[in-house]
Amino acid sequence: MSRERILRELQVLLVGGQVAELVSNGREFVIYRDVPTGGARLSLPSATDVIVPVPSGYPASPIDGAGLSVDSPFLPKVKGGPNSQGIVAVEGINWQLASYHPHGNGGGPPWDQVKHGFHTYFDHLISWLENIT
Repeated sequence: MSRERILRELQVLLVGGQVAELVSNGREFVIYRDVPTGGARLSLPSATDVIVPVPSGYPASPIDGAGLSVDSPFLPKVKGGPNSQGIVAVEGINWQLASYHPHGNGGGPPWDQVKHGFHTYFDHLISWLENIT
C-alpha cells in the first residue's frame, strides 16, 4: 500500500470540500464523510459516511467495494447492499461491506492505477448512493 499516495488523493478531495480519512483497525480503510445521497426523495438522510477497504497492493490492485454502518437505511437500497461481504469494526462503528464493484463490470471504467484512486472513487460512491431503490 502506498500511504503517501492515498494521503495525496485524500488531500485532493479535501481541497474540493470533501472530507475523507485514512483509518486502520489492523487493516487500512478510507472513510468518506457526509457523502451525498438520493435519500431525500425517500425521506432518508441526504448524506452518509461510507467506508472503503484499501486493497493490499494498492495502487496496482483496484479499489473495490464500499460499506455502510450496519444500521444504515441505505443498505437494502444500494446496489450490492443486501449481499454482505462481511462486517468490520472501525472507529467504534460496525460497517457492513457491500458487493459493489464499479471497476469490475459495475459500470465504471477498467481500473487504471495511473488515473484512478480514492479521489476518483468518490464519484462512484455518489452515484452508488444516488441510485437507490
